[in-house]
Amino acid sequence: MLEATTLRDLAIFTGYSHIGSCREFVWIPGDVIGRKQLPSRFVIRGLTCEYEVEALMIRKDLYLRTETGKEYVVTNFQITDITDIENISGVAENCSLLFEKFPEMKTVSDGERVIISKQAQVMAFQAMSNVVNQVKAGHGIDPKGAREVTSLLVEEILKAPDAMMNLIDIKSFDDYTFTHNINVATLCLIIGQSMGLSQEDLFDLGLGGLLHDIGKLKVSLSILNKDGKLTDAEFTEMKRHPTYGYEILCRSKDISERARMVPLSHHEKFQGKGYPKGLKGEAIPLFGRICAIADVYDALTTDRPYRVAMAPHEAMKIVTSGIDTQFDPKILTVFLHKMSLYPSGSLVLLNDGSVGLVLKANPKTVLRPTIKLLKNAQGERLKTRTEIDLMKTSNLFIAGPANRNLLNVTTSKVG
Repeated sequence: MLEATTLRDLAIFTGYSHIGSCREFVWIPGDVIGRKQLPSRFVIRGLTCEYEVEALMIRKDLYLRTETGKEYVVTNFQITDITDIENISGVAENCSLLFEKFPEMKTVSDGERVIISKQAQVMAFQAMSNVVNQVKAGHGIDPKGAREVTSLLVEEILKAPDAMMNLIDIKSFDDYTFTHNINVATLCLIIGQSMGLSQEDLFDLGLGGLLHDIGKLKVSLSILNKDGKLTDAEFTEMKRHPTYGYEILCRSKDISERARMVPLSHHEKFQGKGYPKGLKGEAIPLFGRICAIADVYDALTTDRPYRVAMAPHEAMKIVTSGIDTQFDPKILTVFLHKMSLYPSGSLVLLNDGSVGLVLKANPKTVLRPTIKLLKNAQGERLKTRTEIDLMKTSNLFIAGPANRNLLNVTTSKVG
């Protein structure tokens, strides 16, 4: 029987939201009986919640932070018993130090994808965790960690100036976690780098993107996670978070005004009617216009308590529908040209009913990669290798992603 592990005096987070604290968290690994792996269990003792305990029950992953700064992640947790509020129990997939199990959000393959290292991901998460703790304690933030990780992100993206972003690789670790901020900062930097911004500009843009939603810490969790339409009063409060974010960042002299303007302006719309100021066109700061696209795209492709994440191609349709109205069309064009909707290894369904495996993205158009045909229009598996460059084929195009299960096609290898 595996030994239990007890962690003491913890702060508890579910993504961007600070839930509360507990006196003890006991982790009990599941035994193996024969070939059967029993589920691992946990007990939370002495829980103190800022909100209702039910706020925990809609989440996927827990983050635990010790007083010494160590951080643990409890993945795919489910509370099973709250009859004794002093001893809340449940099951989970894993409990481990954050650094050991932090997911790879970006990978590299044949020079197509931007490399964001595990080191940068962990640094970013820890920087955001520190900022959240400081804001929750009512202090001004110390942006040292955020500045350091922004410098690293800029450095890593500048190493791959011709890389295309694989949208499917931008994954959420929880239904709406710190990783949203890392994703948005990364997307902002990719767009900015493609626009030819200087390294100094990229730093301010990336820092602003990393902290763009910091104002949500001042908005009630019941509003942020509401399953249903917000009331007028709730929506009015939600629309204050850009201003809250700007005010929080103004307390730090180590954050430039350009970076502060990103939280303040990322909900403005290109044709007006955004918030908080209803700015229009180029009156909206450039960095805010960039962040608006990154924020909406990543939000659409991330699971939320009130809806399931969209597939990248579905989200892209929503984003492109905002051209000329919600987003700056020139910046959106840059975004579209840098993205790979169907990255290497993706199964795609063609307009004639055939199925292909994407081999290589085409920098000139995200919708016409080079593919290898796996099944023809009649549903027959092809025995000979047939490659098609969709850029050179006018009568074939991708109709959408193909379903792996229904097609019974293995995609473990590309090439």
